[in-house]
Amino acid sequence: MTDSFLFIESFKFLILTWLLISFWGFYINIYRCVIDRVRAGISPSPEDIETNRLIDSLLAAPNHERPYHIESALLSSIQIILGTISIQSIYDKFIFNSSVNQLFIFIIAFSLAFLLERIWTRIASSSSSEESSMLSFHLKVGKPLMLFVHLLCVPFSIILKQLEGLMLKSTKPKNKEKTELADHIRTLSRESSTLDPEVFEIVGNTLEMGHLHVRDVLVPRNQVQILNCEDGTENNLKIIRECGHTRIPICEGDLDHCIGIIHVKYAFRLLSQGRSIDLRKLSKSPAILSTEDPLPVALRKMMKWKIHMALVEDEFGGIDGVITLEDILEEVVGEIQDEFDSEEDTVKKSGRNKWRISGLSPIHELPKEFTVDSNEEMSSFGGLVTKELGRIPEIGESLRIKNMFIKILEADETRVLLTEVSILQETIIKKEN
Repeated sequence: MTDSFLFIESFKFLILTWLLISFWGFYINIYRCVIDRVRAGISPSPEDIETNRLIDSLLAAPNHERPYHIESALLSSIQIILGTISIQSIYDKFIFNSSVNQLFIFIIAFSLAFLLERIWTRIASSSSSEESSMLSFHLKVGKPLMLFVHLLCVPFSIILKQLEGLMLKSTKPKNKEKTELADHIRTLSRESSTLDPEVFEIVGNTLEMGHLHVRDVLVPRNQVQILNCEDGTENNLKIIRECGHTRIPICEGDLDHCIGIIHVKYAFRLLSQGRSIDLRKLSKSPAILSTEDPLPVALRKMMKWKIHMALVEDEFGGIDGVITLEDILEEVVGEIQDEFDSEEDTVKKSGRNKWRISGLSPIHELPKEFTVDSNEEMSSFGGLVTKELGRIPEIGESLRIKNMFIKILEADETRVLLTEVSILQETIIKKEN
């Protein structure tokens, strides 16, 4: 009698645990599906469904990282295991038949458990597209479950990150494959007569873009035209008319306190209608990217968010500058100029082992003869000079960085404008040492 009672109690506990894990996995999958739908542009922004900080943090993660994938995989595995045991226990308790092969029963039980788990996941996917009030309810119920399972899976996450690091070290030769592929494309462009050279150049640039980060193409903060709320509407409208930009950050003092991005067409539309202008209300909340984001990832994010300009944040939370879709596309198709842009050659050879380099010249576009680290934090040559000195240099000042002897030709109070760079020969370097 006691054994029978214990069996019934353990059987009930097993079924109840299976149902609870299924319920738990249901809400984990709702969160994951919501994020996928928002990123794909199928569902509205989470702000429209009274969401919370958890959703915002998940949306801020790179698009190639699916949220809670470790937690979801763990719950799905437990759900299938418990389901298999539960279904097999039901058979043993109510429909036991000794003539039936137990392996066959196990296969049937596993198949049913797996099918139920997939159906449950499908229901969660459908629930993620429900009306906003019902979805908001699901998200509120699921939030504690999300946080709890995240804490449970911290050890698994640490182990997987270590394994991922080891695997990345062993796959370094893939970079060599990319380099070889780029070389093949350049060779084909020289030998083929069926395709335009411009096509091969774009393909080659696209491959090379994979090695660039946001910091390589951003517009430094000292070159960003901003509108200051403290300056008044009239002064800001004057800046809008004179600067020639279509999108301008509006800030409270400086770029670190940016409150939004303004498209000037909305301001001019109100002006033409004779209506009053509140620049704060015209602005849209700024999107923020990291300086360490790979350029392809940044491009995908901006296209998903349907934005043309984003702020670039450094590791300490400060704003390093801004990046636009045009900046990224120029890395693929080359310099994009309209009728208002003036042509400027930022790198020009002026003699043997001597160049004139604009302070705005990107680090990755410097001549191969220059010894500059590929992981250099500065995005422009002027920024590199300023970082080395620890201040803005004066006109006529000289300095040496590795194999470069640099003379400042033009500079103002905020940045380096033009330099003359000479490459030091090995014999000269040895004499100096």
